[in-house]
Amino acid sequence: MSKPLFETADTNLAQLFMRAFYWADEGLQNALKRKGWPTITRAQSLVFVNIGEGVTRPSEIASRVGVTRQAIHQTINELVEMGFLMLEPDPRDRRAKVVVYTDTGAKIGRDAVEALRQVERSLSSRIGEERVNALREALTQEWGEPYQPV
Repeated sequence: MSKPLFETADTNLAQLFMRAFYWADEGLQNALKRKGWPTITRAQSLVFVNIGEGVTRPSEIASRVGVTRQAIHQTINELVEMGFLMLEPDPRDRRAKVVVYTDTGAKIGRDAVEALRQVERSLSSRIGEERVNALREALTQEWGEPYQPV
């Protein structure tokens, strides 16, 4: 393993958010595996997260994830082949497609939501319910537009 670029004292919130996301995603994967679902890659997981947030156009998902449209289409096609998603014409623009859950995709989605509740309960038991509630409170605040240097 290479030496970290920064000392622990210099760890910023973005790094901590990423660590927290990786921790939660690994817990999610463990829970889904226990329920008998196939392993889902982190990229596939990010597609599911975005669809759950109401982002269904592949180009918008690609933009949010920070990958090319080609890369997100490959990931979406993997999930289509697994039977979790389908592409349908966008009702607002017939030239575009939107990603929707299949019945199986909706089932894994419901299992994922329950698994994430379990992950959150596990975190509460480890660091305390008060800290988790404070974290949730801070993260649900309106933060405004992203930082723009002047």
